Amino acid sequence: MKENTGTAKTKARWERLAEHYGLVEFLSEWILRAYRKTLWSHASGRILEAGVGTGLNIPYYPEGARVTATDLSGTMIRKARERARGIHRDIVFEEADLCHLPFEDGAFDTAAATFVFCSVPEPVACLREMARVTKRGGRILLLDHVRIDRPWLGPLMDRINVATVRLAGEHINHRMDAFVREAGLEIVESRRCGLMGLIQFIVARPAA
Repeated sequence: MKENTGTAKTKARWERLAEHYGLVEFLSEWILRAYRKTLWSHASGRILEAGVGTGLNIPYYPEGARVTATDLSGTMIRKARERARGIHRDIVFEEADLCHLPFEDGAFDTAAATFVFCSVPEPVACLREMARVTKRGGRILLLDHVRIDRPWLGPLMDRINVATVRLAGEHINHRMDAFVREAGLEIVESRRCGLMGLIQFIVARPAA
């Protein structure tokens, strides 16, 4: 399938970043690992991880689960495979576009994405695609940084977002719960975590 311009730019950016992503991981993971553990404690059955990146979630995959781990970047997939060595989990890696997943309807019991939608050009379309491949009654687990709802800080993030998108393709003022609802998903749980609620954890499911 031919990639659209936004997807091609996103893929090229992550291919570049993948080789030097270790510093970002080092600086962030001492804060984020607790949130990752929380998300994966809700996952079960046949699991899709959309946007596996360098595989930071792999140590938290549930034991005994079969996980399909996808990413737009082949370089990220390679790094995730390396991280998975020595970790006894049943994982299949596949390069795939989140907005055009190569799986049948209802193929998974759980679909998860962590810190992915901040850099996705079409978040609502991609959420609908995650819902498509999740069976009815299954779970869609999301973890991302979002706009802080404070009178002065939220508007400031909106202004800074113009620069972060232009320089790095990174949105810092996403409203994930709004995207989830627009995609037609039902929110089962929504929790704001971290400093001033910067991190949001959402459990959703496909609409009946």
